[in-house]
Amino acid sequence: MAEVLFCTKEDIIRRSPILDGNIDADKIIPALHLSQTQYLREIIGTDLYNKYVTDITALVNNGTVIPATYKALLDDYIKPILIHLCTAEFLKTGAITVSNKGIYMHNSENSSNVTSQEIKEIVQIERDRAESYTQRFLDYMAFNAAASFPEWYSNSNADVSPNYESYTIDWVL
Repeated sequence: MAEVLFCTKEDIIRRSPILDGNIDADKIIPALHLSQTQYLREIIGTDLYNKYVTDITALVNNGTVIPATYKALLDDYIKPILIHLCTAEFLKTGAITVSNKGIYMHNSENSSNVTSQEIKEIVQIERDRAESYTQRFLDYMAFNAAASFPEWYSNSNADVSPNYESYTIDWVL
């Protein structure tokens, strides 16, 4: 399938509380793609994911409108999850550049350095926000999937079935 992004850089910048509007799209788009393909697909499942890929492709190529229920689900539930997952991914590597000349960590002359522990804490905050939106999405799907979103239940064989629980529990031994 073609690479289709479920939201834009502008969606992420506009709705993220910590990202600056001057962020280069070449830096944030890979984090968006990774978040969408690695994490979001596990949340919404393969069939619903593919439905959005098809609908967004048709919108971009032909101007075909996404059905209202799917558009509302995308705007109200899926995009907020994706925005915070993307922000968490971007924070992990956004200040690092790998080139032919080596690996570089960018910092401003007027700023103080952020420790790796502080970055981990900010990443965790964004993950917590994504989990909160994921729980809202799952609550919504529990009441509306059967009537409005048949793809939620149609995954089979090698498809990734959607997660029906948002919170993960770390084991401490």
